[in-house]
Amino acid sequence: MTPSTTICVLTYGDYFSLAQRCLDSILKYCCRAEYRLVVGANAVSPETLRWLEELHATGVIDTLHQSSENLGKCPMMRRMFADVDTDYICWFDDDSYVLEPNALSERLRLANLAPSSTVMWGHEFYFSEESNFSTNADVGSFVESSPWYRGLTPPSWIPGGKGEWNFEGRGVGDGRWFFITGGCWLIRTAAIRELDWPDKRLADNCPIKRADDVILGEAIRQQGWRVTDIGPCGVKINDAPRRGTG
Repeated sequence: MTPSTTICVLTYGDYFSLAQRCLDSILKYCCRAEYRLVVGANAVSPETLRWLEELHATGVIDTLHQSSENLGKCPMMRRMFADVDTDYICWFDDDSYVLEPNALSERLRLANLAPSSTVMWGHEFYFSEESNFSTNADVGSFVESSPWYRGLTPPSWIPGGKGEWNFEGRGVGDGRWFFITGGCWLIRTAAIRELDWPDKRLADNCPIKRADDVILGEAIRQQGWRVTDIGPCGVKINDAPRRGTG
């Protein structure tokens, strides 16, 4: 029986304990028959790499993508997604980990019951200002120049933002950027393929690279698709300080 899901875990740097906690929790709580396991090793320590290679050699990890240099999250994510052929992708940053035995099965249950227009599940948040997730970037122009842009006005407090001219009776647009937090989410692989996600422009020199999850939320909105906020749903999300650059 072919699994319906590929679990993708991105490991990074000299943080063996985080990688071990994340992967061990998946192996402990998730039914192995339900998923394939793909791991990205992004400039990891020798200790982490040896451990990951052992897991790969024994078949615990199905596919291991290695890079001795830090490619950044989005370039490594593109490598990890390239050969996925399951219906869904379940993403984990290495500082998120599973707490409950139904974490994956409940996500799949909800996804299988949802209409095709709902494409993503996870813990939803929003930013109310572009400065919350970018560094001196014109995010609206980034959206409007994207291949996935479909003509919906990006979020903005300027009247007309997201098509609102008098949001909450305040004479402003809607400046809220809704997104499923990038620490852990489930998405239809078909949506990843249609969007060609991650956006190739989200590279190391892009000032909004740390907001790939926010931009993904907007890319989904542009298609007229929906996301579902399921809360943590048995996963501890983003349980470590931000690491790396950006």
